[in-house]
Amino acid sequence: MSASNPEDETRSLQREVRQLRETIDVLRTELENSRLERERAVEQERADASAENQQLKSTINALRDELQVVRFDENEHIKQAVAAASEEIAQLKATISALRNELEVQRLDCNERLRQATAVSNDTIQQLTATIQALRKQMEQQHAG
Repeated sequence: MSASNPEDETRSLQREVRQLRETIDVLRTELENSRLERERAVEQERADASAENQQLKSTINALRDELQVVRFDENEHIKQAVAAASEEIAQLKATISALRNELEVQRLDCNERLRQATAVSNDTIQQLTATIQALRKQMEQQHAG
């Protein structure tokens, strides 16, 4: 039994060594697969992050462009409003000037009519005064005579 015992023990040890080697090979393979999977996951995360960064950059650029368009439109509206206000101011100034001129013409016309009416009134007063004096003389002559 002692002869078979060492042989069995050797076989058992060889089997155990073989199993351990197989286990080591399996573990190495699993470790390598795990490392490869981790590297793939890291690369995928990098790719995803890069894609997201690119998407965010595109969004930022689009928003920047839109903001520039809005600012340009706002500036155009402001320019148009200022131009319209300036035009309205110019029209109002022209209207004021025309109304002042018309008012001056009417004032001058009114003064002229007043001067004419005063002249006519003065002439009428002088004529009436002369008529009164003539009638007084005539009455005095009738009473004296």
